[in-house]
Formats: sequence, structure tokens, C-alpha cells
Amino acid sequence: MSRSILDTSGSPRVDISVRGPVTVLTLTDERRRNALGSEIRDQLQKALESAAADPRIRAVVLTGSGEAFSAGGDLGAMPPPSQAEGRARMVDVGSLITLLASLEKPVVAAVRGPAAGVAVGLACVCDLVITGDDARFLFPFTRLGLVPDGGLLHSLAQRVGTARARSILLQADPLDAQSALAAGLADEVVPAQSVLEHAILRAADLADRAPLAVAAVKRGLLQFSGSLDAALRFEQERQPALFETSDFREGKAAFQERRDPAFSGQ
Repeated sequence: MSRSILDTSGSPRVDISVRGPVTVLTLTDERRRNALGSEIRDQLQKALESAAADPRIRAVVLTGSGEAFSAGGDLGAMPPPSQAEGRARMVDVGSLITLLASLEKPVVAAVRGPAAGVAVGLACVCDLVITGDDARFLFPFTRLGLVPDGGLLHSLAQRVGTARARSILLQADPLDAQSALAAGLADEVVPAQSVLEHAILRAADLADRAPLAVAAVKRGLLQFSGSLDAALRFEQERQPALFETSDFREGKAAFQERRDPAFSGQ
């Protein structure tokens, strides 16, 4: 049985579709390639809280509308007006990542096209990452003059190992689907047009597992395989100050002008 709850207003939103025991949460802001602005972050938080509380829901699929997973943070809204607002934004992001990581139900990411910045952090804390063959994972932080956020300093290292995560985050080179699979960032690569249905099948399969055992496995891995909280606290300390640097302004300008940045270290 399937039921859909869709907002057709055209504003940034999270669409919710229920497929039996699986709820599909779709980031929907195609004009901005599903960027994780405050509206989508707030709606995703509420949708995840609802899924967590609904005993009929046994698994979650997270995806993006159209041909993109998510462009990540809303660059147009950066830098925040003040360090205090920057910190508040990072606290909000941390709350969302923590909720997604600690959800006691399996979560499958269905990634088509680009997944950038903080959106890769969302994917990395999912239990399975199913990618289309058109997927690209983008890590623009050092090219923008920012620290990786969305828990990536923790979750990417958990997925690919510390040495590989260091290389990926410092060099800031994109990973295509096959490279992500080889690194351990992606769990499966399927044809782009079938990625969502494949992810739903995987989620339905996980929904058949013993819920308490699934919850125990997830909780154990989160608590005893490193410190996500420490990574999020680090982001909350560093990112607000970095938003105010000349290097971030240069990185943002270079990104928008499609040129190489010239960083000054200030």
C-alpha cells in the first residue's frame, strides 16, 4: 500500500511518500538543486521525528527530487550576518545530523547526480548509500575556505578510513559513483533511473529485520565507533569564524565566477 503527502506550493520542502513500511523523504527545491536551506532542514527534522515516532514506519529512504541529491549548504545565504547566527546555523545542522544518525530505524540514501558538502554528511550517516551511475560526491570546503561540516570529519572517516578521508577532504576532488563505491562511500551503484526504486527495495528488506536488534546495532555503532559529537562541536566552534574570513569571501566569489581561488590565509 502506498500513500503520499506532497506539498505542491513550489517552495523548498520535504515531500513524504509512504510505501508500506518504508517512508520516502524527498528534498524538493529543484531550482536550487535541493540545497539544504533552513526551510528544508526544518522540514526534514520534523519528518524524521515523525518517522521515528510512527510504529508503522520500519525504514526510511532519503533522496532528492529531479536529477540531484542536494547541492549542500545554501551558498547564497553565506556568510551569516554574525558569528552568533553562524553558530546557531551549525547547531541546527548538528541537530539534524545527530537525529538522522541516531534514528533507530534503517535509513537508505538514494543518490542521483550531485551530492555536495553537507549533503554528503547526510548520506554518510545513512545505513546504506545507493547511488545512481550518474552520482558525483563533491567536497568543496578547502576550495571555499571552510571546514567540512555535516559531521563529515567523523562520518566520512568511518566510511572510508581516516587516511582516505584526509585525502578526499584536503584535495577537494569530486568522486564519481564508481570511485565512491571503491572507496566505501557508496554501497551499491545502479542505473540512475532505477536508484530510488532500488533503494526502496533495500529499505523494505531492512524493514523486515528485527526492529530492536536493528536499533541496538545502530546505537552500538554510533556510541562505540568514534565521536560524532566531538566532530559537530568542532564545526560549531570553527565554522562561524571561517564564515567571516577573506578566504571564504574569495572562495565564494571564485566559485560563482568559475575560476580558481587565490587564497591569502586570512
